[in-house]
Amino acid sequence: MIVVLGLSAVEAYRIQISVSEQHLDIYRRYAGEEAQLSTLRRNLWLAGNDIRDFFIHCTSIHCTTDQAGVLQAQLAGLRREDARALAEMAPLPELNRKLDDFWAAAEPVPASMLHATSAQQFDFLQRTIVPKREELYSQLLNLAAAGQKRLQRQETEFAETRREAAGRLSALLALGVLLSFVVALLSIRHAENLEREAERHYAKVEQTKRELQQLSARLLEVEEDGRRKLSRELHDEIGQTLALLQIEISHAAGTPTPSPERLERARTLAERSVQTVRNISVMLRPALLDDLGLVPALQFLLEGFLRRSGIACEFTEQGVEDLLADSVKTCVYRVVQEALHNCEKHSGASKVRVSVRQFPDWLVAEVEDDGRGFRNGGERVPERNTGLGLLGMRERASIAGGSLMVDSAPGAGTRVALRIPLSGADRSNHAAGHAAGRAVPNEVVA
Repeated sequence: MIVVLGLSAVEAYRIQISVSEQHLDIYRRYAGEEAQLSTLRRNLWLAGNDIRDFFIHCTSIHCTTDQAGVLQAQLAGLRREDARALAEMAPLPELNRKLDDFWAAAEPVPASMLHATSAQQFDFLQRTIVPKREELYSQLLNLAAAGQKRLQRQETEFAETRREAAGRLSALLALGVLLSFVVALLSIRHAENLEREAERHYAKVEQTKRELQQLSARLLEVEEDGRRKLSRELHDEIGQTLALLQIEISHAAGTPTPSPERLERARTLAERSVQTVRNISVMLRPALLDDLGLVPALQFLLEGFLRRSGIACEFTEQGVEDLLADSVKTCVYRVVQEALHNCEKHSGASKVRVSVRQFPDWLVAEVEDDGRGFRNGGERVPERNTGLGLLGMRERASIAGGSLMVDSAPGAGTRVALRIPLSGADRSNHAAGHAAGRAVPNEVVA
C-alpha cells in the first residue's frame, strides 16, 4: 500500500511537470510563430507604404538619388528582418518563394522608378506591388488561421493527455484505497487470530495450573499415604513379628533345653521380618534398578504384576544398555509401574504387552493392553477427571526431557508410549554395546 501511494505521488508530480511543460511549449511555439507572422505582415505593410510614399513624394517634387538611397536602405532593413523571422519559423517553401518574388520586385524600385512618370509609378504599384502584397498578406493570414487551428488541436490533445494522466492517477489511488481495505481486513483478522490464540494459550495455562495444583495436592496425599502405609507396615508387621520373636527367645532362654518347635517358630518370625523389610525396600525403590539395570527391574516388576493380577504379560526389550542415566531408568520404571497399576485397577484387560527399545538418540517404552479403554480429549491426551496418574506420568516425561503419548478409545484398549532423549554418555554406551556384538532383541513372556 505504501508503494502504491508512493507511486501515486510520483505519478502526480510527473503529470504536473509534464502538463506544465507541454502547456508552456504549446503556447511558446504559438506565440513565436504569431510574432514572426506579425513581423512579416508589418514589414509587408511598411514596404508597401514606403514605396507609396516614395512615389507620392516624387510626384509632388523631383526625386533625388538621396531619397532613392533612403528607400533602398528602408527596403533592405525590412528584408533582413523578414529573413530573421523566416529563420525562426518552420520551413515554408511557398512563403519563401513569394517573399523572394515580392522583394525582387520591390528592391529595384528606388533605381528603376526614380525618373518614372506618375502614371508609370501608379501602374507599377497597381500591377506589381499591390497584387504581390495582397497575395502575401492573404497567405500570412491563412498561416495565422492555421496556427490558431493547430493551437486548438494541440489544446484538445493536451486535454485528452491530461484526462488519461488523471485516469492513471485515479486508478493508482483506487488501487491504494483497495489495498488499504485489504490490509485493514487482514490486520483485523490477524488481530482476531492473535486474540483467539492468546485465549487458547491462557486457557491452556489455566488448565496446566489447575492440573499442577491437583498434582501437588495428590503428591502430598500420596506422600502422606506412603508414610502411613510404611508406619503401618513397620508397626503391624515388623513390630509384632519382632515382639513375638522376643517372646520366643525369652521362653527359649528360660528353658534349659529349648524345644525345637520354639526355635523353628523363632526362625520363621525372623525370616518373615527379613521378607517384610525387603518388600518395603522394593516398594520404595527396587534394588535391581541400581544393581542390575532397567531390564531386570522391569522383569521383576512384571512378575509381581502377574502374581497380583493374574493378567498375562509379554515383555520385549531391544538394545537396552545396562549403563543408562539414573534419571532415564527411574523415569521409565515409574511410568511403566504407573501404567501397570492403572491397567490392573481400571482396564479389565486380559493381556498386557511391555516393550523397551533403545535407539542411538532415544529410548522408547510402550505399555499396551486390550482392556476397555477410555475416551481421549484433544491432542491425543485423556479427558479431564480421568485421575492424576496420567498427569504424573506426563510430568515425569517432561522433567526427563521426553514426551508421553496416550492412545485409547472405548473398547479398543490403551497404549502408553514414552519417548526419552539419551545423553552423550548413553549414546556412547549404546554404540559400544553394538560394537561388542550385543544380542538384540531379547523377549520374555510371562
